[in-house]
Amino acid sequence: MAPAFDYPASESSQTSSRSPARLEGPVNDEMTDLEVTYQESTIRAGEEVDYFAAQLDRYNTNLTGSVAEKRAQVFKLVDSYYTYTRRRADRLRERQPQERSVRGGSWQRGGSADMDIDEVEGGSDTLSVEELRRVDEEAQTWDLLRRILPLRYRDQAASQLRTVDDASTRSRRQWWNDFLISDSVARERKVVLEWLQSGASYGPPIDEVVSELQQNAERGDILAHGWLHTRHKIKLQKSVNGYQGVLDPNDPAAAQAHLGSNTLITQLDPDAVTRQARKLEPQDDFFERAIWLGCFEMLRRGCSMSEIREWCAERTELWRAASIAPLPLSNPEDEEQPDFEPSVLVLWRRMCFAASRDGGTGEYDRAVYGLLAGDIASVEKVCKSWDDFLFAHYNALLRTQFDMYLAKHGGSAATKAAEQFPSFNAVLHHSDPMTVSKRLIASLEADSRTRKEALRPLKALQGAIVANDVDRHLFHQGLVLSRHANQKQKSKLIFEVSLPSLESFSQDKFFGLGDHHGLRVLAHILIVISTLDRLAGFTEDNSALQSRHRAQENIIAAYISYLRLANLEEMIPLYCSKLHGARLYETLSRNLIHIIDNDVRGHQLTIMKRLGLDLAEFVKRQPQIYLEDVQDKVLRCEAKGHFKILEDGPATLKYGRLVKPDFFGEDAEFVDQEDDLIIRSMEWLMLVPGQFVETCTYAIRIYKYLLKRTRLRAARAFSERVPGREIVLTKSPIPLRDASEDSGPGWFEEFANSDFPAEFLETCQLSKDKLVTLVRNMWEFECLVRALDSMETLSSLAGLSREENTTSREMWQHTSQEVRSAKACMQPVLKNWLLVSYEVDKDFDELREAYIPETVLAFISCLHFAGTSLSRDNLLECMELAAVIAEKDSDVAKEFLRCGRMKELVEAFASCSKALAIWTSDKKGPQTNSKKIRELGWSRELWSIKP
Repeated sequence: MAPAFDYPASESSQTSSRSPARLEGPVNDEMTDLEVTYQESTIRAGEEVDYFAAQLDRYNTNLTGSVAEKRAQVFKLVDSYYTYTRRRADRLRERQPQERSVRGGSWQRGGSADMDIDEVEGGSDTLSVEELRRVDEEAQTWDLLRRILPLRYRDQAASQLRTVDDASTRSRRQWWNDFLISDSVARERKVVLEWLQSGASYGPPIDEVVSELQQNAERGDILAHGWLHTRHKIKLQKSVNGYQGVLDPNDPAAAQAHLGSNTLITQLDPDAVTRQARKLEPQDDFFERAIWLGCFEMLRRGCSMSEIREWCAERTELWRAASIAPLPLSNPEDEEQPDFEPSVLVLWRRMCFAASRDGGTGEYDRAVYGLLAGDIASVEKVCKSWDDFLFAHYNALLRTQFDMYLAKHGGSAATKAAEQFPSFNAVLHHSDPMTVSKRLIASLEADSRTRKEALRPLKALQGAIVANDVDRHLFHQGLVLSRHANQKQKSKLIFEVSLPSLESFSQDKFFGLGDHHGLRVLAHILIVISTLDRLAGFTEDNSALQSRHRAQENIIAAYISYLRLANLEEMIPLYCSKLHGARLYETLSRNLIHIIDNDVRGHQLTIMKRLGLDLAEFVKRQPQIYLEDVQDKVLRCEAKGHFKILEDGPATLKYGRLVKPDFFGEDAEFVDQEDDLIIRSMEWLMLVPGQFVETCTYAIRIYKYLLKRTRLRAARAFSERVPGREIVLTKSPIPLRDASEDSGPGWFEEFANSDFPAEFLETCQLSKDKLVTLVRNMWEFECLVRALDSMETLSSLAGLSREENTTSREMWQHTSQEVRSAKACMQPVLKNWLLVSYEVDKDFDELREAYIPETVLAFISCLHFAGTSLSRDNLLECMELAAVIAEKDSDVAKEFLRCGRMKELVEAFASCSKALAIWTSDKKGPQTNSKKIRELGWSRELWSIKP
């Protein structure tokens, strides 16, 4: 299946030029009101929006095969997002001004950096630290997902546990693998640890981290040779006092002579400081801290033992690497031990714990041994970030679990070692193992040391992923978006969802509507999670789950609105396809309704078809959506008693009773937005074949709504943009004469007298009589609107004729044309207008009462004007109209009687009769009657007064 759209997305004729790859500055307030019109938008998108959509489309169209194959495709999608964001973060980091600091000083992951003045003055080319942090955190988020999702959504058949029979010959790797196979929680914690190590590895180089401490050591470029300053003092003291051999710190004479201080060590072995309870020279103390900080950083970043040894060897401190060697952090496969003795590792962990609590010369060496021992307190003292604290806890939990596994399965020696010496039990410390992750993430949000970072939206999202609480996090995110969108007025795009009464949360850690980068990340994560859940067989079988999913889909809906504001309509169907139920087509409609070019509309329909969307359902739903917005079915008939198009006052001899000029409205082209949206929805419906009955039914509803509200300009626009003749030609197989031969209302008789194919009747599921009646009602509404349009034009022409020098030939030709149009369109109105329908509709009766009296009186006035200005035959037709209305059981006369306006009708006909008499007697020369007038039995001579 071909992709639904090309990458990068091409611009439609409706869009403006695309922006650069990076979006400069924060999004303005437009995104806080997603109802902003298309033309008002100034939001521009970056290249990442194109890439994410293209990858989603690529794996969306390729999502075929077995469940396992489909799941693998989803994992590949996540991998592609990580690869892209990681490369983008690396590129941005290359542009980032150099950050120089230390962990013990000013450096923190994600902290600020100093910039040169020239760089700051570079303006938009200078990359902000905040933007780099955002991109880096996004890359970390996708990295976490690509690691953890395959574990949580693994193929059960391929993950059967294996057993090992011969426990005596297992290597350390085998022990570790068997432990992970036996404990799914441990497997997940290992993945989180590796993710944290990977994230830390993108920090500044180790040498840069320790540079400030190294500088304070006052050694220049010398990295090796240990404690130089302390050694120098010891040698100096020996030479001054003539000492031989090792200084004894317990010798009073040596102590007093040691440069007047009894706090400096007298020996240079690594344990001298703790053994003698003495200090180093301040410079050497900085050097010591720098080395241990480097060791801690390498463990924190998951460096291999060879890398750690190499770094220590450069400083002639290999003994430090040797003390770390027995247990690499979370990768026991590093430097495999074939003949592994579990009791050795159990005992080693306890020795490291003792060193972390009671030994060491500073916080960094205790933190190193704390990591090796699985301690928390000693490690937390050097933690600077949310990642560090989480690493400390997960490291402790995983090491405790492995230690307990070895003590249980490693034989009596391991059990004895575990009982003989104390160690920190992180599992017991965190109590309930089922909720430990959620409680840990919550504690980091409450801890003053990490609260600010933990409440950053991307970091909070990472926390939810780690805690396996993504579903609830996305639910709350949807609620936050809902609150923002519905704050001022009810949003039609982001639905309002209520929060369960017993549930509360802080909104600080969630993205707002204006954070389009966050919306992009959230939308794609929700799509990934929802797809995996569906493949796993999770279903929404109760209203509570449906409500949660409804709130979560606010995320996708908000992102779709952003795409609309960024002029990226081609991507909208792709993301709408990820919504469910009626919301899919409603969101699709509301975000594409601004497109007015039919070629662009057709392109959108092609994209939808490639995505497998139901085009008929899409176009059929559109009018329903916008009619429901205006509540057309419960709207009362406002036109009744308020539709007035005649001027007050008596009729004049030449013009009769004057018709108000421009009674449609002064701006002839203006249509209210809500009405225009309804008309556009019908234009979309016309682009897809079929749905003849639905189209006619919607047309009737639209005419009813517009006429009930006296929206005459909108009704005229609808009759012009979606004429009934075109509906028949486009939606049915019934042929009609070419419009050039008959552009008037005569098409209905041709339709009614045509033969209807049996297949057409079967598709419509209506008889021919009912179909004809349905089309008749639509035709009758259209005729009324067009008749009123002609009358408005005639009222304007009458006004022009009353002015001087306006009797041009062109004007009278126009007048004659409009009179003919008004006569033709009034025929359905004068005979059983809206009295025939296959369903009882009370609105029809109210519309007859509202429109027939005023329209007929206005028509009489127009004939009056035409009779005194063009041809007296028009006055004779008035007399014929009077006779028709006077007939027994006349439906028009009943409407005049019902509304008490029969007197006005009689006066209008009397005025026409008077004008006919006067204009006929004034006319000189021979006169002829039209054929129609003669057939009706009327003659001008009847009104001719002879002397």
